[in-house]
Amino acid sequence: MKKRIQTTKYVFADFFSAMLVWTLFFAFRVWVVDANYYPPEERFWILLGIYPIGWVFLHYLSGYYNVPFRKSRLSEFFTTLFITLIGSVFLFFIMLLNDKVRSYDIYYESIFTLFSLQFIITYLARFFITQDATKRIHRKEWGFKTLVIGTGINARKISDDLNNMKQSLGYEIIGYLSVGEDCKIGKERVLGQIEDLEYILTENKIEEVIIALDDSLRDDVSHVLSKLYKHRVEIKLLPRLYEILIGSVKVNTIYATPLVNISDSSMPYWQQNIKRVTDIFFSILVLILLSPMYLYAAIRVKLDSKGSIIFTQTRLGKYGKPFKMYKFRSMFVGAEDEIPLLSSVNDARITKWGKVMRKYRMDEFPQFWNVLKGDMSIVGPRPERKYYADQLIENAPHYSLLHKIKPGITSWGMVKYGYADSVEKMLERMNYDILYLENMTLFVDLKIVIYTIKILITGKGI
Repeated sequence: MKKRIQTTKYVFADFFSAMLVWTLFFAFRVWVVDANYYPPEERFWILLGIYPIGWVFLHYLSGYYNVPFRKSRLSEFFTTLFITLIGSVFLFFIMLLNDKVRSYDIYYESIFTLFSLQFIITYLARFFITQDATKRIHRKEWGFKTLVIGTGINARKISDDLNNMKQSLGYEIIGYLSVGEDCKIGKERVLGQIEDLEYILTENKIEEVIIALDDSLRDDVSHVLSKLYKHRVEIKLLPRLYEILIGSVKVNTIYATPLVNISDSSMPYWQQNIKRVTDIFFSILVLILLSPMYLYAAIRVKLDSKGSIIFTQTRLGKYGKPFKMYKFRSMFVGAEDEIPLLSSVNDARITKWGKVMRKYRMDEFPQFWNVLKGDMSIVGPRPERKYYADQLIENAPHYSLLHKIKPGITSWGMVKYGYADSVEKMLERMNYDILYLENMTLFVDLKIVIYTIKILITGKGI
């Protein structure tokens, strides 16, 4: 809740800062430069609402709002400077370049004034919000409920380092969780065993978890992570355990004790936000432009066999949260009883039209609605049913890493491996998805989409 409120503060600050900038800049253009060369005040009122929204959207794309607390002042300064420069140049070309001016020097004065006003006012508003939050955290007025997993030497060291700080960094340790170590901290602070993890996280509304197991228990980390990734918490651990993890990480330093943040995706925040905007844009585009194909496929499903046109199935999404995934029905009604069954190439349960749809992946097209709703992304690891996800985690605990991100309509595993008709093959395909998790970028997503389009055109979906 605190993070949501803090993010809202930044959004409103940026919005009203942009309104003030537009007011001052319009006054500069009309009164300081020359009123004869600029449009009447109607344009001022029209853009008074549009201008701030554009800046807030640009700041959202930059990833500035993703981390509302523990901001680096230096990073905040240069991020604001860079985004303001990009936005000012863009505005110059779409808004100022067509102005009829008496001298080209006015162009330089205008863009410099716009940039200066936008940067100074935006940064000052942000600075005061960040400064206030930092002071409140240092004075322990604000804190983030933290659970330490471990009760041994490393857990004691973390506890001592945090308690001996002159200025708090916001880690409000609620208690400790035992994984079988000798207890080196007060037993009254041990909340339970690792089996109680889910209950303790929920009951205490834990926001951050620090894994501080001793070296003798390093093999237990994967087991702990498999339980943690389904929860919306920040996960951090001591760097000497780093080598057992997969993917890029961010390091948060607690003075002498640096912690590795492993809960974030390897994709930078600005790319994550662009990815989401792109998902929404292309989902709307596909749903509109391919509506005739959707209608044709729906009619063929209805004529091919009895039953509903759309088949819904519960799958696991980000943080292991269940959601309803939509597909065009490609099997006969009643093809699956109580026990889930994977389909194969020559599966007798698949209808005649269903085989055509699967060949061209047409049965997956209703999932663009899932993308629009936010359950899925266009590119991401394929979502599995809980029945199979539990088996995958049992055989390969690192499968739970995939719950860090949204599942997708298409994935690296799907284009490189295709459908899997056994848990063993699903494990092989999972290796590609783990590889994707390590290398997530917009460029990689684009490559996967291109390969998927090739599959759609050539009909090699099976």
